Amino acid sequence: MKRLSALILATLAFVATLPAVAAELDVRDPWVVLSPPGAYATAAFMEWRNGDDQPVHVVGADAPGFETVELHRSFNEDGMHRMVRQDRITVPAGEAVTLAPGGLHIMLIGAERAPAEGDRIAIELEFEDGSTQTVEAVVRPRAAQPAGHSHDHGHHHH
Repeated sequence: MKRLSALILATLAFVATLPAVAAELDVRDPWVVLSPPGAYATAAFMEWRNGDDQPVHVVGADAPGFETVELHRSFNEDGMHRMVRQDRITVPAGEAVTLAPGGLHIMLIGAERAPAEGDRIAIELEFEDGSTQTVEAVVRPRAAQPAGHSHDHGHHHH
C-alpha cells in the first residue's frame, strides 16, 4: 500500500503545481451563419456558461481561414442597426451570456473561402489570463432553429 499512497501524493503535488485555474466556459450550441455567396463576413453565435466562482473575460477570438475575428455587439439606435466592436465580453461567475442574432456575436471577417452548410469552424476563444479554448461551430442557415426549439413551451432554462 505504501507505493500506492506515494503515487497519490505525487499526483496531488502535481495537480497543485498547475496554474490556479485556466478560464474555461461551458459552450452550448455554437453555430456560424451560412452567409450568401460572396459575403465578406459572417457571424458566430453560441451560449457561454461560466460555472466558476470567478468571472471569465473573453478578450478575443481567432479562426483559421478568416483574416480577422472580432467580438461585436449589435443594437438598434434610432431605428438604425449598429454594430460595435467589443474589447471584451465578460461572463459573470455562475452565469451565462448568450451570443445571438441582434446582440453579442463573434464576427468572422474576410473568409478565404465561403463556408458551406455543415462545415465546422474551429473558433479559438482568448481569455484575459492568456489561456484559450477552441469551440467547434457548425455552419447553418440563419432561419434553421436547433431541433426542439420550435414548439416546446415551458422548457426554457434561464
